[in-house]
Amino acid sequence: MATILHGILLLIGAVLLLLGLVLFFSARKFRDKGVKTQATVIDNIPSRSTDDHGTSQLYTPLLEYSIGGKTFTYTPNSRSNPPAYDIGEKVPIVYRPDNHHDVRIVGYWGIYLGSNILFAFGLPMFLIGLGYFLFKYGII
Repeated sequence: MATILHGILLLIGAVLLLLGLVLFFSARKFRDKGVKTQATVIDNIPSRSTDDHGTSQLYTPLLEYSIGGKTFTYTPNSRSNPPAYDIGEKVPIVYRPDNHHDVRIVGYWGIYLGSNILFAFGLPMFLIGLGYFLFKYGII
């Protein structure tokens, strides 16, 4: 039973790591091929978050950027308290040249968040499964 369980952990970990690598290289390509510009924070949109500890107020930045004389807005999926950006602050962004609505904030977490999440879950599973088999067969 332990062998099956650790085999499943090893397999799931390997799949998550592979997906993380694919997402990492995709994000890197997005960063390298995308058009970089500056956006301005025009508002911090408040939202309420409720959990077991009560209610808290979180803020999402509303970014405004221009492309070819047209103005667009972008709201990232991140929320924080206190607000991550001040109103009027310039924020570097990158967008896909063929789709100006596909925008990401230029920064480690803005570009690589998805791959980091997959790595964070996949690596421990993979190492636990691999360690079990290496120990079981006397390699370590």
